Order: sequence, then C-alpha cells, then structure tokens
Amino acid sequence: MSTIPTFELDLFSELPEMLTTGYFYYPDHSPHGESSFDAFIYDGITREVLVLQVIVDGSANLEESSKAYSEQLAGEKYHCQVVVEDILPHAQNKHDDQRRVSWHSLTHSMFSTISWPLLGATVLGLTVSVSNAQGAASQWCDSITDICFQRYYDEELNMGWGYLFPPATSASGEFVGLFTAPVSAGWIGNSLGGGMRSNPLVIGWVDSNHTALVTIRRTERMDSPGRLQGPQITLLGTSGANGTHQRIVYRCQNCTVWTGGSGGITTQLGYAAHGSTKPTDVTNADSTIPQHSIAGQHAFDVSAARSDSYSTFLEQLVAAPALRPPLGDAGTPTATAAESGTTGNPVACANAPNPSFALKTGTGWVATAVLGSLTTPRGIALDSQGNLLVIERGKGLTGHRLDSDGCVLSSRVIIEDENLNHGLDVNGNRLVASSSDIAWSWDYDPNALTASNRRVLVTGMDNPGHNTRTLHISRQNPNYLIVSVGSNGNIDEASIRTDSGTAQIRVFDMTSLPADGASYTDETYGRVMGYGLRNDVGITEDRAGNIHSVENSMDNAYRIVNGERRDIHTDNPAEKIYNLGSPASPSSFFGGYPVCYTVWEPKDFSNGDSRKQAGDWFVQDPSNSTYNDAWCDTYAGKPTVLLPPHTAPLDLKFGVKNGDNNVYAALHGSWNRNPPQVCTRPSFLSNFIWDLGLVD
Repeated sequence: MSTIPTFELDLFSELPEMLTTGYFYYPDHSPHGESSFDAFIYDGITREVLVLQVIVDGSANLEESSKAYSEQLAGEKYHCQVVVEDILPHAQNKHDDQRRVSWHSLTHSMFSTISWPLLGATVLGLTVSVSNAQGAASQWCDSITDICFQRYYDEELNMGWGYLFPPATSASGEFVGLFTAPVSAGWIGNSLGGGMRSNPLVIGWVDSNHTALVTIRRTERMDSPGRLQGPQITLLGTSGANGTHQRIVYRCQNCTVWTGGSGGITTQLGYAAHGSTKPTDVTNADSTIPQHSIAGQHAFDVSAARSDSYSTFLEQLVAAPALRPPLGDAGTPTATAAESGTTGNPVACANAPNPSFALKTGTGWVATAVLGSLTTPRGIALDSQGNLLVIERGKGLTGHRLDSDGCVLSSRVIIEDENLNHGLDVNGNRLVASSSDIAWSWDYDPNALTASNRRVLVTGMDNPGHNTRTLHISRQNPNYLIVSVGSNGNIDEASIRTDSGTAQIRVFDMTSLPADGASYTDETYGRVMGYGLRNDVGITEDRAGNIHSVENSMDNAYRIVNGERRDIHTDNPAEKIYNLGSPASPSSFFGGYPVCYTVWEPKDFSNGDSRKQAGDWFVQDPSNSTYNDAWCDTYAGKPTVLLPPHTAPLDLKFGVKNGDNNVYAALHGSWNRNPPQVCTRPSFLSNFIWDLGLVD
C-alpha cells in the first residue's frame, strides 16, 4: 500500500457526528497480520462507507473471535493510525459474514488520537464528518398546554417538530413529541436517527373528522416504510385540529436506542411532511403513506430537551381532551381557508382539489390544479390522444381523459402493479414503465386506455441508493429505449467504471432483446450513452434526435486547500444538463462523477486555492496525484447548461409549439442547503443544436 500523508485530528472534539451515526465493521480474519485489521465505518446520514486499514501501535495478539477481538482492543487503549484505502457505498451489504459492533462502544477506550490521511492516489473521496442540518431546535412553549419543548420550526412551511425528554437520571428510553402543521397538510413526521433508512420514523395526520392518528415505521430502503415492532407509540391529549392547524402529540416508549441506522437518538433529527396528500386510508394507522414533499434534518441537543417535570407534564397530556375545530352556526366544524378557498386562476377544474400551497407563475403563465387524491404520483406522460398517464407509486398506472381546458373528465386504472415507481413513457401504441429493478413494455390502446401483453425489457437495475429509473423512447428512433440508473449513494466510487451499472444512461434496441429481457450491464444489448452521471432523472430529446439529461449533483461538497478541509456545499457544485448525442451511435460520454464536479460559485475557491470560474471542474482534494482538477479538464465531458446547486431537477422537456425554443426543467429542491435554493437563470456554456430561451 502506498504511503499517504496524514494530519492529526482529535477524534472526539472534531468528529462527533461520525461517532454517533456510524457503525464499525470488521471481518473475523485480517489479511494484514496480527498488528492490523480491516474496518468499515458506515455513515448512516450520507450512506457512505469508509473502507479502512487500522494499524495498531505495538504488538498485539488479535484473536479471530469478533468478541475477543473487540474486548482486547477496548482494554488495551491502543493508539491507532487509520489509512484510507478506498470508499464504497453500502459496504455493510458486500460481506454478509462480517460482524458489527457499535463504533462508539469501542472508540472511547480504543483511541485517543487518530491520524486521518489526506487523499492518496488510490482514493476518490473522503467523508469524515457529517453536518447536514438545516437549522437547530430551540426552546418553544406551547400556548395550549404551557409545556416547553425543544422545537425545530420551519417558518415558510408553518410546521414544527417538538420534543420533551425525561431527566437524565431516567433510563426509560422514552420521550414526548409534538408535530404542528397547517390543517391542509397531508401528514407530518420525523426520523429519530436523522436519515430515513434503518431508523424509526414517527408519522402522524388527522382524518376527515379532524381525529389524529400516529404510527411508527421503518424502512431499509428508500421506499414506503412499514410498521415498526418494538417501540410503543401512544397518542396524547390536545391532538387533533382546530380551524387552522393540526397537531399530533404522542408518547414514544423504547424509542431512543435501536439496532441499525444511527443506533439511537444523537445530535441530528430528520423531519418530513407532505403538504397536501394524506395516507390512502386516513382512518387506518397502518395505511400506505405517500412520499414526502419536503424533508430535511436539523441539529438537536437532547440535554436541552430534558425536564425534571416530565412525569407531571406526561400526566397532564394523558388527561387532556383531543383538539377539535370551532363549531359553525349549524354545529359543524368551520371550514378553513385551505378547505374552502378558490384558486383564483382564469381556468379552474371543478373536480380538482384546491392547491395546498400558493401557485406562483411567471408573466403569461397560469398554474391550475387538475387532479388530486393520488397515491404518491411520480411519472407523468401524455399519450397520442391527449390522455394524462400517471405512475402512482404503490398502486400502478392510472389514465385520465382530459377536456379542452386540461381538466379531468374520467379516470381509470390501466395497470395495477405496486412495483411501478417512476419510469414511464408512451409513444403511439408502445408503453414502457419500470420498477427499481425491471423495465417492461406493453401494447397500449390510447382510445380504450388499456395495456396488454407485458414484456420484460431490461433487468438487474436494483440498487439501494437512487431507486427510480427514467425511461425514454426515442422519437426519431422509436425502437430505442434509453434507461437512466442513478448512483448507489452520494459518492459511488464504482460508477467510474462503465461495467458498474450505476450513475449511467444506456440505450437498448427493443427489437433485438431476448424474450426474458437483458441485464442492464450486458453490453451486447445495453450500450452506454453516458456514465459518470450521478443521478440524471430528467431525460429528453431535441428535434435532431439528440438525447439530453439533467443531473442531480453531490451533497455535502468540500474542498481541501493546504491541508484545510473547507465546506463549500451551500453554493457548489452546480446541477447540469448534458448533451449525450444520438442513441443510434452512443459515445460513452463521461460526465466526471464521482471525481469531477462543476463550479457554480467561484468565490468558494480562494484564499490559497486556484482561481475558478463558473463551469470549471474541481475535485474535492486537488492534492490527489491522479484525480485532480487537471485530470477532469482532460477526461470529463463539459455540460451545456448549469443550474444552481441543490435545485434537484427531476424532469427536462423541450418546448413543443412552433417558435418555442425553450428548455424546461422541473426543480424539486434539496435538504442539503440552508437557506433553500432560489430559482435563478441558468448559465449556458454552449448552444444546443437550436437556440434555447431561458426560463426563470
């Protein structure tokens, strides 16, 4: 192994988030001898794994037994050096025979100081600390109960997440939580471990009678969470809704420590909500939950949330009545503005719900709600007859006939399949859709709104990172299917290779595929149009038949300058659009990921760093002798358009009317920026085949 320069860090004062969100992995046998062992540190927030070699100072008889291994290390208080060899996503899934123990349960007695390396020639990136909070909880006193909580509040959303813990002397493992949101919100919830996966998720909502429900869930993947056994969740008094707001007050027992994920409540909590769509069955606490429309994380101090009066407050909440809306003259609950207001748009669809949030448009544009009460809608398309097709995650594909104003006349389920989760396209009588793992085609009748003769096209696409697939049927070459698969985490090292099957876009000739479909990485059938594309969810085609994609770039970006690690994630890197060329002659375009990223804000590259302009390449550690800025200039293909960081574009379309030379991008927004990104004019680095107008 090559020598890598190191610098000293005090583990406990400078890396607290990693200690409290990680797991420590090691195999039973070390290939490096008795004085070393391999380790994996899993970061539950960024979902990355550092693959390490730990070298023990001094002789040690490291026994093969995992238990004896950890006990001996803990007892001897060894001083260790950690040399980073590699970084892999989800290494804990690569070796099922590896045993794991809590990283922090070993650390306090094992290490006093660790030498963390700067990146060497074999390393693509390094994440040694986690700080993706968008704000912090602070003290807030509830006007209804006069109980003070530690609460995180989002003023723009008018939503709050409050917490009250028993005194430190208590070993009860419980707390009281409080959610508040506008009455029109679909649901509101949290993650007790910060990230969504492998952590307890508390979710609450009110039904049509303003009665509150609460549930505790968990998921190992980025999909709909199931009921979690073990913790006990109890709805408390003052839960319900008044004329304007809903509130969920709950007691969570056996909820502070768990196996997997972050391992317990630490210094960060997650929050999530859906602004308008409620669970499928609002009267059932086990109902399917639509995917969140907003989510993020915030800093949290458990000690500040503790109260010596916890037991008294708990008794008060247990005895308190439910919250109810005020009664109108007829003795019925008074409707809120969100429930009874009008859209104010020139065209309003009579059967559509009122939007939960104000719809703001540019001059000359109108936004109108046309359809509601959907089950996690994800992919949409219009067929040749102008019918609206919608992938509803957990349900299947639904079809909706529209009138001349775009309002829905009738609806029906076309394909009933809970596995369909995003990918959708239709061209004439051919319809394609996908799960996280498989892409299918159907014979489609737009007049009858029916699909038949399902055929498997592409398989082997599943990964636990970005689990949606984007499908596009080429309009110039209608036998070609373009398929995008995202990265297997924030930094997916393996994706630098074309055979990885992640962070890339491939094209398949549907007329030549085997009867049982082709594996995504089978180069006999799937030719690489582009790779090194972190998560290109939006795909579109210009009038010349060229394919363009829009990328969701990395989170938590940093830059190492003269040994100093600088956080630059707020304004870098840019999201970007790529021109991948014709699917008839794919060129294996390399977009730079997971090494090369694009500058959006040049001022982050100063004070000893090389000067940059918007659109320049940068790596996180320019001292790397192989993967540096110059390497990116040589090998990475330039994007054509830059979009602001953390706007998270999810779709891309060219104008269809004569004279409309615009490109339109749908921007989702990201948890990884505070304040949230404001839409600005994109930067154009070169012209497309035809001129593009700018859309604010």
